[in-house]
Amino acid sequence: MTPSSVDRSRNGHITSLANFETPNLEMIAKRRPQLWVVTLSLLVFTVAVLSLVLFWEKVTLEVWSPRVLLFLGIVLLAVLFSAHTIAKELQLRASTRELMDEEVLAAALTNSLREANVVIDSGNEVNLRLDLEQVLETILACSLDLLDGQGSSIMMMCSEDELRTVCSKGQSSAGGARVNLRSGVAGQVAATHEAVLVNGTFDWSHYRDDHEEHRPTSALSIPLTSDGDLIGVLNVNAKPEREYSQRDLRAMSRFGEQAGSAIAHVQAHEAQRKFAHPTDYQALHNPLTGLPNRSLLLDRVGNALARRRPPGNSVVLLFLDLDDFKRVNDSLGHSAGDQVLIALAERLRTSVRAGDSVAHFGADEFAILLEASDADEAFMAAERILSDLSKPFPLEGREVTFTASIGIALEPSSDGRPEELMRNAFTALHAAKERGKGQVAVFEQSMHSTALSRLDLEHELRHAVEHDGLDVYFQPLLDLKDLTVHGFEALVRWNHPERGVIADFSFVPLAEEAGLQPQIDRMVLQETCARVKELNSGIFAANPVAAHVNLSPNTIREPDFVANLASDLANSGLDPEQLVLEITEGVMMHDVEQAASRLRAIKSLGVRLALDDFGTGYSSLSYLRSFPVDVVKIDKIFVDEIEHDPGAVALVQAILSLGLGLTFEVVAEGIETSDQLESLLDLGCRYGQGYLLARPLSQPQLVEFLDHICPGQ
Repeated sequence: MTPSSVDRSRNGHITSLANFETPNLEMIAKRRPQLWVVTLSLLVFTVAVLSLVLFWEKVTLEVWSPRVLLFLGIVLLAVLFSAHTIAKELQLRASTRELMDEEVLAAALTNSLREANVVIDSGNEVNLRLDLEQVLETILACSLDLLDGQGSSIMMMCSEDELRTVCSKGQSSAGGARVNLRSGVAGQVAATHEAVLVNGTFDWSHYRDDHEEHRPTSALSIPLTSDGDLIGVLNVNAKPEREYSQRDLRAMSRFGEQAGSAIAHVQAHEAQRKFAHPTDYQALHNPLTGLPNRSLLLDRVGNALARRRPPGNSVVLLFLDLDDFKRVNDSLGHSAGDQVLIALAERLRTSVRAGDSVAHFGADEFAILLEASDADEAFMAAERILSDLSKPFPLEGREVTFTASIGIALEPSSDGRPEELMRNAFTALHAAKERGKGQVAVFEQSMHSTALSRLDLEHELRHAVEHDGLDVYFQPLLDLKDLTVHGFEALVRWNHPERGVIADFSFVPLAEEAGLQPQIDRMVLQETCARVKELNSGIFAANPVAAHVNLSPNTIREPDFVANLASDLANSGLDPEQLVLEITEGVMMHDVEQAASRLRAIKSLGVRLALDDFGTGYSSLSYLRSFPVDVVKIDKIFVDEIEHDPGAVALVQAILSLGLGLTFEVVAEGIETSDQLESLLDLGCRYGQGYLLARPLSQPQLVEFLDHICPGQ
């Protein structure tokens, strides 16, 4: 039974416990002797009357005389009352059997909870670990087993007037569902604290099984209370061929008190433990959000894998990572970022079942452990989480919205290890992030092979960075009018021992992810400054050329970047005016004020700045006004279209006009055909680079190129 389905019952009959007479064994024990005493007294009286009529007066009775009729009437009355007595006796015996069955059912339910509480108390004394999930799972499991149910769920109060499904089992469960107080059957039960029996036909539009013959027509909704206080509501759906009775309702009503007390017992232990053992608690929880940390989650994953689960159900782990969370810290500060994480933790708590575990690993990384779930339920949970996260977060007078990437992993096998499940979830998260923002990916074995290959490649790249396995290539920038060298753009290449020379676009994303890019950028910067200084002191002494070096946003954000830049320039002896640092809009997207301050510090050294890939972002024109840019590079995608797309021609013309008006230099990238070159010249573009003019050159190739354009020097 789902909260929504009971709200829309069509032909169902809902009966509360108050509508039933509640017999007990003591009442039956009193009624049985009373009934037989009255019956025997009537029989004795009848026999006495008949004896007086027939024997004492010794008269001959005529057929159908008044005395004969009186005689027959008394006999008939005695027979009917005896039959009534026998029927009542059979009814009392049936009630006795029902009550005995009810007592057995209630005792079995209570014993299951008592066993769970003993386990929990023992665990509390040994390792200070709570297991609310086990209590909730026990309540659902024993209610399904002993009531021959096919689905059950527990709803708990998540606010003063709202219930939320926190744990569910079986086909008819409604994971994550919410209902207002007094809305639907569950809401009415919560408001009145009164158990109800539901029999009839319902609208099961939210039922997870599409086969109509599998849908139940009988259900129980039971308040879970402790000392008169509402803890939650237990909903149990019968199998389609089963119909619940008054006996089931009475037994479950008594069980509701026991179950509510068990839940309150665990919750009280949790509160007590936080105060009694603060050091142990802090060691297992994130200090900011109070959620379990990686160590506690790993322990819970191990416990979940060790527990028995229904067939077709698995332990499922979700890894979640916010997209672009760093922009909050960069733009509003770490205090604002902490506020977001605290709010996010609360949303995750209310988005999943209480029997599930939400953990916070640090920064914006979270994990959710789902026990006894399947892939479909895990995917529904992920979509529900993404939906909750899409709502704006109030933050310092403004609203901020986020998307998140989620990776899902199901337990790999019956002997799976917690570490393996966590690794698979992380691999799936990485796959989701590669697909874009707000994506969900379920782990597949092929992902593991890809992850291992990527890990091997990262190891090889790290070795190359540390052992001079990267080379700097130089692509000439030419004056398009006379094809003389105007500068060189430095490009990094990986000389892989097995794969040969690998271009930067193939490994730079991996270097960024591994945190190697700042180290690579500095190596390229140092080598480029030294090489161009050598060229400007020799072959280009009369007309010095510029050294163009691409820098990643992470490199520029390094705290000591400006100091290192000044040191490298001084060591190389290169005139700062002859160094052009190429940046992309990514440098400026996170924190405009901080980026502007960093770029002004760079400019104070005399270094020039170039905005790379111009025209592909959303705010390029505003950047030209706000930041000290000296050079703008027209992206290759516009140069490719310049021969046959009037729009590309208009955009290139507009950039050239801006360059003329704002006095910055314009360089066209990716020139590959003579027609592109002619079109750029016709538009007035003076500088360019591309395969038509010169390819990226290794050191030996650069020497050969210079000998060709400047023979004899």
